[in-house]
Amino acid sequence: MNTYQKLILVGTGLLLITSCSNNEENTKAPELKKTAIIEVDTTDVYTSDDYDFVLPRPFALVSSFENAGLDFVASRMNDPKNIEKYTTDGKQLLNFGVYSSDLVYSIISDQTQASITNFNAIKNLADKIGMGSIFNEEDLAKQIEDNISDREEMESLMIDVYERSQEFLENNDMRILAAVQFSGAWFEGMYLATFDVDKKDKKKLSHTIVDHMNLLKQAIKGLESYKERGEDTAEVLAQMKELQSTYKAFDSIKNAKGFPELSPEEIKIVTAKIHEIRELIIS
Repeated sequence: MNTYQKLILVGTGLLLITSCSNNEENTKAPELKKTAIIEVDTTDVYTSDDYDFVLPRPFALVSSFENAGLDFVASRMNDPKNIEKYTTDGKQLLNFGVYSSDLVYSIISDQTQASITNFNAIKNLADKIGMGSIFNEEDLAKQIEDNISDREEMESLMIDVYERSQEFLENNDMRILAAVQFSGAWFEGMYLATFDVDKKDKKKLSHTIVDHMNLLKQAIKGLESYKERGEDTAEVLAQMKELQSTYKAFDSIKNAKGFPELSPEEIKIVTAKIHEIRELIIS
């Protein structure tokens, strides 16, 4: 079972990949104990009866890159000042995902001030997209602020946020929005993980990229189902499809007889495209 099939949940509530399966068997499954690390088999996924896409739930994008090498550089994150220029629903949803990945990046790097800054950015965007009530319940926001420097406690609190988010989207018929947020979170995670590729273990980095590229086609399906996307979100979707086409055309992917291993040149190509799309998302 590769990492795509078995992902570690570390602080992923704020990524809001938050839809319930209607499968009765899943409903009756024993409740998972809240711990800092939970392995999630992606045979248990969010499947939508209304839309043709599937997303693993819940999982950590950023933390799954730690083994491939993930150095903290504050300037790589999206500046919270940019929030004011996100005036369309699509851009707000995409960047909610971006700041969510930045928050996890800060937490796993033990950067307290950056964690606070990114958490405030998320709260700000949550208000704009109508999800601010999530942070008003039972002083959840205060609990997060009080424990922002405690990684283990934050991981547990993020699970709480995930559960509240799941319930909120389900109750308000907003599950499709999770797919838009996921796209922003996915690109930010890939972006942060693909700096200084020449200095990283190519085999580990290739394995991680290939694992996560398997999620791109699902993100595309989800974003296609978001019918209210404007020109900016539509352009992101078009670039996502171009990235997928480029990736599928790689010799290492076309000729793979097992788990593919990207060449150094292919890693550079996919990295450049990811960085280009990420800049489009935050612009």
